[in-house]
Amino acid sequence: MYQIKDAKIRRMTEVNGAPCAEIEVYPASSGDVTVLAYLSPSAPVGGYELVKLVRSDASLEYDWYDNSFHEAFVDATDTAFESSLMATAEEERDSFRQQLLSTGSLQQQLNERFFGGGGNRM
Repeated sequence: MYQIKDAKIRRMTEVNGAPCAEIEVYPASSGDVTVLAYLSPSAPVGGYELVKLVRSDASLEYDWYDNSFHEAFVDATDTAFESSLMATAEEERDSFRQQLLSTGSLQQQLNERFFGGGGNRM
C-alpha cells in the first residue's frame, strides 16, 4: 500500500467539469513515485471524492507543464489500487483518500479553498 509522507495543493482545476484540487502527493517510500491526486467536494459538506490519480515519470519540479509530446503523466485512476487478501481495490482507494485527507492540514486547506472556511464541516 502507498504510504504518504506529505501532500500539497498545487492548483485548483476541473476534471470532467467538476471543480477539483490538484494535490501533489509525496511517498514515504523512496521506491514509490510522486502522484497527483484530484479531489472534488462531495456530500456531506467537507467530504471529498478521489476523482483521478496521475502517476508521473517526469520531475514535477522541472517538467511542470502538461507536455503532450511524451507520456510523463499517466492516468492511473483505474490501475493504482488492486484487490488483495487484505482489502478490495475500492477499500484500498478509500484508505488512500482517508490517509491523504489526514496528511498535515490538507483537509483544512481544502475546506478553505472550496468552502471559504477553515473549520471541519463534517
